[in-house]
Amino acid sequence: MAFNTETGQSAPLTVVEAARSDGAITVEVAGDVDISTSPRLLEETRALLEGAPRVVMVDMTGVGFCDSSGLSVLVQLNRFCEESGIDLSFAPSKVLRRAIELTGLLTTLKIAE
Repeated sequence: MAFNTETGQSAPLTVVEAARSDGAITVEVAGDVDISTSPRLLEETRALLEGAPRVVMVDMTGVGFCDSSGLSVLVQLNRFCEESGIDLSFAPSKVLRRAIELTGLLTTLKIAE
């Protein structure tokens, strides 16, 4: 888990709708995604997708830590969107991109450049 060196605590997870227009939505995720926060990430992101947008960008450039449970959520979201006909892509932080690369998920997840 990543810790804030000033407070000695992990960064809290935030999931917010940043923009919505013409069937497209941008979801911003920041903080640490781990076993304690990944269920909330899945629940809150899926709730934002209830309007069945055609295109979804999940901006995760503010994620400082992501463990395997967080990566599992990304795969679950990807599967849900594929089944729903939603074009999903992720904008990962450097830390998250490295985890995606190391686990071989670059072939599964659509990464925005």
